[in-house]
Amino acid sequence: MLLHTCKLIYLVIRMTNYHSFPIRVYIEDTDAGGIVYHSNYLKFAERGRTEAYRTLGGSLAELQKKGIFTVVRSCDVNFLAPARLNDVLEVRTHFKKPGRVKFQASQVILREGKILTTFEVVLACINSEGKPLRLDAGFADKLWTQFGGN
Repeated sequence: MLLHTCKLIYLVIRMTNYHSFPIRVYIEDTDAGGIVYHSNYLKFAERGRTEAYRTLGGSLAELQKKGIFTVVRSCDVNFLAPARLNDVLEVRTHFKKPGRVKFQASQVILREGKILTTFEVVLACINSEGKPLRLDAGFADKLWTQFGGN
């Protein structure tokens, strides 16, 4: 686990092509002690990926109209330090070279440059029946060109 976390931190340091999305922590994101509840980090990461797609001139809704649905196949999360009420966070999303059906994202959540949470997310494309579907080549190329490359 420690080795995996160190590899992710190294990736973040050398990450040059990534999407950055700011998020402020509100009371609804926290527990009674003012610390972000663990499941909300997953929501922050999802928002970061969604905004990265949107930056490319599309949206998940447009893919869904074409019968393409992106789903999380697996997600490895490491919580390194807590975020607190009113913190301004940055979600960085970096996409790895996509395959035919799945693609991967490395994500981190930072506060003032300090890494709080790391994610390795494997996403897949499926159709409306839940069957694997080939990743749209144009979509994959845009992701890789804009937010990949390392």
